[in-house]
Amino acid sequence: MPSQHLPSLNLIRVFEVAARRMSFKDAADELCVSPPAVSHQIRILEESLGVTLFKRENRKISLSAEGKRYYLHVKRGLDLIDTATLAVRKEKKKRRFIINTLPNIASLLLFPNIHEFQAKHPELNIQIDSDVSRIDLENSETTVAIRHECGNEPELTYHPLVRIALTPICSRGYLEQHPNLTEGDFSDCRIIKISGDTYQWPRWQTQWNLLPAMPDELVVSTVQASIEAVKNNIGVAMGYLPTAYQFMRKDSDLVLPMPNKVTPHGECFLTYCNSNADDEVIKAFHDWVIEIITQEWSDKNI
Repeated sequence: MPSQHLPSLNLIRVFEVAARRMSFKDAADELCVSPPAVSHQIRILEESLGVTLFKRENRKISLSAEGKRYYLHVKRGLDLIDTATLAVRKEKKKRRFIINTLPNIASLLLFPNIHEFQAKHPELNIQIDSDVSRIDLENSETTVAIRHECGNEPELTYHPLVRIALTPICSRGYLEQHPNLTEGDFSDCRIIKISGDTYQWPRWQTQWNLLPAMPDELVVSTVQASIEAVKNNIGVAMGYLPTAYQFMRKDSDLVLPMPNKVTPHGECFLTYCNSNADDEVIKAFHDWVIEIITQEWSDKNI
């Protein structure tokens, strides 16, 4: 809510032009009004402020001491308004490119690397929305989504990005304490589960049937939290391949105790509306994501 003590922006603008040009006539020419109109609005501003802003001597004007101080503040304020206005107009010209993705992919792939894609496409105003729920692409402003599993939506295009698989992961120290893990023996092991993913361990167990009937469990909220628990020798988490390779490359203490016991867990896709099938920026984003996945989730140098 504007202050009741603040003069109108129009009066302030007239004062700024008159003070800058040091002439009511020249100010009138710049503002496309008459000199008497400028003089009248300056009088209104002076009455509003309770000070004399200009000294009027014959046909010349000059700023009073109060006018000089006021002009410095007014000019600074108007410059800030001009800068903000230009910035808003510049941003408005940029195309919004909204990416909806899973939190794990956002934190591991997009947040650390999106500046590279932004540098290649400075015309974009990029926004990353991290959410486990599947957004309605047709009825939202979202441009693309990275999803786990392909949906049955004929109006959407799905491009495969990477196949996901499951296999346990732990620290070298924990494996030394539980050497039988390599044979699938989880005796005295703590199983680390993710609260939002109730399928990972059951899906792997269905294929390999190795977990104890009533395992010791620790439940955490995110993949990153499960990896932190593993690093601290708390237990065995379910690793997502090839995502786990990124953690292993950055922390050589992490290992896969049963690298041959791997269970398929679907695939990640880049998704967008069919109406955007010819969008060159979406095509460029797809190629960039593939490149980043190859770079970050490679099993080389592990």
